Amino acid sequence: MKTIELSKEQIQSIENRLEKNGLKYWDIRIEILDHLVSDIESRLENGESYKSALNNGFFPLHLYGNLEALNRSKLLAINKIVRKQYFKRVQQMLTNPSDLLVICLSFFGYFLLYKFSSLLVFKTTTMLILLIPLIIGLVLYFKEFLQKKKSGYLVYSSFYIFFSFLMLNSFLQFVRPDGIIPVSKETQLFIWFLITCVNSIFTFAGILIHLKTVKKLKIIKRKLLLE
Repeated sequence: MKTIELSKEQIQSIENRLEKNGLKYWDIRIEILDHLVSDIESRLENGESYKSALNNGFFPLHLYGNLEALNRSKLLAINKIVRKQYFKRVQQMLTNPSDLLVICLSFFGYFLLYKFSSLLVFKTTTMLILLIPLIIGLVLYFKEFLQKKKSGYLVYSSFYIFFSFLMLNSFLQFVRPDGIIPVSKETQLFIWFLITCVNSIFTFAGILIHLKTVKKLKIIKRKLLLE
């Protein structure tokens, strides 16, 4: 028996319908589209008309009407997946001997800078270490978020590049000579040193996860173009 396959035009029409109904992220649409197309093709093989198979395919998957709630739930699921990868990567960096060696050497170099350089040099270096990844992460995040064909995975993987800065920065605002938790200037500088070290680990993990996600999605796009 010959397998019935939907045409590219039919698949594109289904994807357009999903997008119009509220699935704004292409990787979410592709995930659902894969299940939907398989179900429709199976129904066609069983003798249903295309219109009937299309409607009956949408119904059991609850893909009728406004799909914004589904879009949000899928985004939450993506965030959970990316967050798990993010913290797992941090754990790997702290347990892998070669990664740990690089981290220790980097922190030792930064400690020497903290201990023996001028205040201006230390502050400037610290600001660069903190702000460069933050700016890169923000640019990648908004670049992806504002695209018409955006990816939920890329939005969240770029977010985790600067996630740790957002969390740790609030602590920096509290612990300062004139802050909620008053400390001396010397203590404040040491806290900056510690926070920068911790932030660097998490930021680098976020960058690695983002690069891995970009690579994975490029493979998916390449496969879609070949189909």
